Amino acid sequence: MFNFKREILTFCSLIFCLQMFAQQPVELSLKNAREYALKHNFELRNAQLDIETARYKVKETVATGLPQASASIGYNDNIGLPVQLVPGDFFGQPGEDIEVQFGTKYSSSLGASVTQLLFSGSYLVGLQASRAYLEQSKKNYIKSKTEVNKTVSDAYFMVLTTQESIVVIDSTLAITNKLANQTRVIVENGFAEETELDQLELLISELEVGRTNALSQLGIAEAFLKYQLGLDDKSQIVLTESLASLTEELAAEQLFAKQFQVNNNIDFQILKNQQQLALLQVKLEKSNYLPTLSAFLNYQTQAQRQEWDFFNADGKWYASSVFGINMKIPLFSSGERFAKVKQAQFQYEKTKVAEEMISTTLNLNYQTNRNDLQNALLTYQNTRNNKAIAEKIFRRTSIKYTEGMAGSLDLLNTHNQYLSAQSQYINAALNLLQKSVALETLLMVGQ
Repeated sequence: MFNFKREILTFCSLIFCLQMFAQQPVELSLKNAREYALKHNFELRNAQLDIETARYKVKETVATGLPQASASIGYNDNIGLPVQLVPGDFFGQPGEDIEVQFGTKYSSSLGASVTQLLFSGSYLVGLQASRAYLEQSKKNYIKSKTEVNKTVSDAYFMVLTTQESIVVIDSTLAITNKLANQTRVIVENGFAEETELDQLELLISELEVGRTNALSQLGIAEAFLKYQLGLDDKSQIVLTESLASLTEELAAEQLFAKQFQVNNNIDFQILKNQQQLALLQVKLEKSNYLPTLSAFLNYQTQAQRQEWDFFNADGKWYASSVFGINMKIPLFSSGERFAKVKQAQFQYEKTKVAEEMISTTLNLNYQTNRNDLQNALLTYQNTRNNKAIAEKIFRRTSIKYTEGMAGSLDLLNTHNQYLSAQSQYINAALNLLQKSVALETLLMVGQ
């Protein structure tokens, strides 16, 4: 027997389970985030579609040099046949014009034609250009991958940085609240001035404001990371790595050991491909001096009827066919073709200048990024040590404050020193990771 109540409960349970499953957070290490972005990033998905478009562009260009066939069907119903005047001499009536109607009331025709391009310089160059365009689309896709890899990494680091800042604020709040509670008891018993408590409460207020701002920044950073990953804003993400683990795993020595080769850089490869396209444009303009040769074959059959009986097997159809070859020879263009060739040549020369410029720029960027990473590594090591020392001083001062051996001013100074050291450490870790990714991106082989 059908139990309506049980079925409703089952359905609701299923919906609840589906919602719980849909709300499961996506856990991401830095490697997982990069791999996920390569499959779902919006820009990369468009870049892949550009490659497919370029592939079909090559097919389109190839097809224009292959046989082209078409067919036609025509039907006419001559509602009123035209009248023509013929001299009466043809009919034995000299001096008179005789009205004559030519044609039949109905006529129909069937035709087919085939054309074949035999030679065209622009077709041959266009075929090469379409393949170069496909190669350019592939290079652009690789370029997009390197950019997405860097952007996702930077967004991942920014989320971790903000989370680390919140952790520091929370730990400081916990210590300061504990001190404030202890000071409140001391003030109530008359063993300390109320100013001591006011200083701590002001510090707590500033920390709470800073935490609110940090939470807002965290939301923005997570939203940007989700966008780069191709996730919607409602998706939840959990980062499984920390700034400390990433900096510890950083293999800076391996990056320093790699040799930079300009030819392997994707920006340089894209420029070389653009140079090839510019050279093909020169060839294309020069091909306009060459003749174009094509062949054609046409076949047509037609019928004329006074009665509508085109499907009558006894009716006659009159066929005609023609085969021919056309050659188009350019003779004189008043210098237009020459001007176009010169313009294309100048554009090609510009790509040579750009090649020298980008080669110099990339080598300079490599040296700059390498030096920046070395400096970032030294700065990180120093700030890490300073953070540990500042934290030790702050905790010792906090103990002295509770024992009455230090004043609120001493506590406030060491607290600010501690927060400053924490901030410098976090910024140094972020800078180190960003510089490493920048050098890694520059050394990435474009393939």
